[in-house]
Amino acid sequence: MPLPHATAPRDPPRLLERDAVAWLIFVLSTTLTLVLWDYSLSHRAARAQERFEYRSEKELSILRSRLQAYEQVLLGGAAFFNASDDVSRKEWHDYIEQLNLDATLPGIQGTGFTLIVRARDKSAHEQAMRAAGFADYRIHPDGNRDPYSSVTYLEPFTGRNLRAFGYDMYSEAVRREAMDRARDTGTLALSGKVTLVQETESDIQPGFLMYVPVYAKSVQIDDPTSRREHILGFVYSPFRARDLMRTIFGDSNKDIEIEIFDQSPTPENLLFASRYARRAAAHQRDLALVFGGRDWIARLRSSAEFEEATNSDEPLLILVGGLALDTLLFAVILGSARYRRRMQAAAALIAESRDRFQALVENVPGTVFRTEPTPPWHALHVSRGIEALTGEPPERFLSGATTCRAHLHPDDAADVLKAITQAVAEHGTYNVEYRVRSTDGAVRWASERGRASYDAGGTPLWIDGVILDVTDRKIAELAIRDLAFYDPLTGLPNRRLLIDRLHQQLAVSARSGLYGALLFVDLDKFKTINDTLGHQIGDRLLVEVAHRLRTTVREGDTVARLGGDEFVVMLDDLGRERDEATAVAESIGTKLLNNLARPYALTKQAVQCTPSIGLTTFRGQDLSVDELIRRADEAMYRAKAEGRNCLHVFGANDH
Repeated sequence: MPLPHATAPRDPPRLLERDAVAWLIFVLSTTLTLVLWDYSLSHRAARAQERFEYRSEKELSILRSRLQAYEQVLLGGAAFFNASDDVSRKEWHDYIEQLNLDATLPGIQGTGFTLIVRARDKSAHEQAMRAAGFADYRIHPDGNRDPYSSVTYLEPFTGRNLRAFGYDMYSEAVRREAMDRARDTGTLALSGKVTLVQETESDIQPGFLMYVPVYAKSVQIDDPTSRREHILGFVYSPFRARDLMRTIFGDSNKDIEIEIFDQSPTPENLLFASRYARRAAAHQRDLALVFGGRDWIARLRSSAEFEEATNSDEPLLILVGGLALDTLLFAVILGSARYRRRMQAAAALIAESRDRFQALVENVPGTVFRTEPTPPWHALHVSRGIEALTGEPPERFLSGATTCRAHLHPDDAADVLKAITQAVAEHGTYNVEYRVRSTDGAVRWASERGRASYDAGGTPLWIDGVILDVTDRKIAELAIRDLAFYDPLTGLPNRRLLIDRLHQQLAVSARSGLYGALLFVDLDKFKTINDTLGHQIGDRLLVEVAHRLRTTVREGDTVARLGGDEFVVMLDDLGRERDEATAVAESIGTKLLNNLARPYALTKQAVQCTPSIGLTTFRGQDLSVDELIRRADEAMYRAKAEGRNCLHVFGANDH
């Protein structure tokens, strides 16, 4: 289409030729600069305060969650005493060892039981403990009290904890207050700040304790009086405050400095302070944490790293840059007034032409581009849609600072190069899909269609094309695939995908001569848990079982959910001999058995759910997939018949 004839330039308004206009614009632009500068200052301060408040509440939430986790441990210990007529020292040791608290809940000094001893029973109690092998045992400190309490169990029973053996916590007012509160309420109680008896001469830290009461069994306990009469003792844990808080907050917290106080924020009540907690900070707030009937105050301050990250030169740049631009604008307007008439017509024509072209290109969906015909395909033109796809503005592509191909996913680069090179050589059109890596690290899918233009001699001049973002379509395709092959609750492969992988493994086993194994896992009494605690707890249990299965087996093994509470584990490459493969599979199955039998912290009290596991081995394609699953299922039912919570290997007598 031919361009329209340029029209004669119009007379500019006389107002624009006056110096007063330049001064007016200077005053207005300077005022705007000052407003923007003030807004930038206040906006960044508000954003920093919001971020500080969010990080503060997050740190307090982390602390509360950890304390609640310790509460679950103590409630489980109390339940252990309530469920047994007589908890032996070895049983307590084995129970605490299975919890693996050093790995799962680091920072706990120990977990023990303190027995309430009436004054009339003190001598008999000490003699019984000495007869049990503790020749030097005595309730300490000395003194006449009634009742006494004595730390009889404490795990780990080594190191600092030996100092607490036989210690009467009732002899100290702060501990006694917390114990009495736990006794009278029947709930966990948190003590005030104390110095633990485990402390030595060096690195003495503030401490505190948690108590959960244990009452006599087969007695009605429903009021403070009956609780006082029938108290047996307390499951408790001592904590060295600094050691505990370091495991909770660690070195990953770069934004917040924190101090923890008991009851009120005074130096004598300080439990913990991070390294630079007392520095003068731009942001500070006190948050209350009520736990176990005790009030803690968390004093949180912004760290130097936080303030550096939220501080910005942007307001100063706005002020300095804005004033410089205002001055420059004033000079330009003042100096160019005499040239305005001659420039107006040319500027209008250029603007009109540019706007027509820009509107045409920018209204095309996706990204319209023109590049050189050979790698690395430097951009000759690219529309603004490229920024939404790659995070880079068009200007960087046009300057040669980057190229479209620089954002290609490495795994797709070869296919894209081949498709474009072939289309250019054959004077054809290419259509290729590939992944694009954005500057923010996101990966998106793009569909590109293009064609080269050539001169009279057939030499390619450039490539024109369009790029469309097809990420949503790809996500939909992947979602459909996941629905077909994966269990929506646990994320594990479903029966369909398991059978497909089992077919493949049978073929691989036939070629390699190596045995594999199939383990059929069924949860004992899962229906009872589901009916009594609700389907939501049942679903959470299944998710946790799936997690434990995945973390117990080897990296290349397959864990699948068949449905309900039935899971299947496929093991491969177990050895060339059946006995060897069976032994390896049994070892893995035993680990699964032990791991799944550990309590599940799904409610206020831990849920116990054991598995029954059936095991069968295979090599090659002598047996069908259905027969292998049937054998593993049969072995599982044999395990249930043998008493549950055990593993049964399919044998000749199991048909």
